[in-house]
Amino acid sequence: MKTRYVFDLDGTLLRGDFQIEKEFFTGKFGEEAIPFLQSIPSLLCCYERGFTRYDYASLSRYLKNKTGLDFDSQIIREWVAITAEIPSQEEEFARETLEFLKQKGCSLVVLTNWFGNSQTERLKRADLLSYFDEVYGGDISTKPHKEAYFNATFSYDPQECVFIGDDVVMDYIGPKSCAMDSILYDKENQHHKSLIKIKRLNELKERYK
Repeated sequence: MKTRYVFDLDGTLLRGDFQIEKEFFTGKFGEEAIPFLQSIPSLLCCYERGFTRYDYASLSRYLKNKTGLDFDSQIIREWVAITAEIPSQEEEFARETLEFLKQKGCSLVVLTNWFGNSQTERLKRADLLSYFDEVYGGDISTKPHKEAYFNATFSYDPQECVFIGDDVVMDYIGPKSCAMDSILYDKENQHHKSLIKIKRLNELKERYK
């Protein structure tokens, strides 16, 4: 059995309702916000590959350059603050699985690419925070950079750790480059059968019993 379990957050442990985010940017930029809202995932993905960590100034300059919108640091700060309030539902079997691993004496942590304080608050609101020893945010280091995975292993040998997440590059290939095991959370069974994956989080109970 592995001794440290590293979980991705969005799409793995929580499903968020991002309507509040849409309302925030529409209030700031009006209809000009619509193209940006449609491209948030791809924009942030590109940022995460080009920058080793999130910070207000760098993200502000990046988004201003990519969108032409007046993203100042204050808007970024307000954005981060409202993401902490995003209504979130836990993924099916998340609590059951975390409870099982915790009872086994495992160390559980979250590695997320968004700002850590915001994501910690979301876990708290979902009543899942108590299961985790630490939440490592993208303001420390972003996936898929190796530093992020090594931060999450902390004092554990990478071979004692396993990463669970829903993104092939960030959560499956990235950890393997650091000698960590990884399991793809593929609940729609969309990815190739050669990958080590699960459709339900509680399959971890059988895999690591």
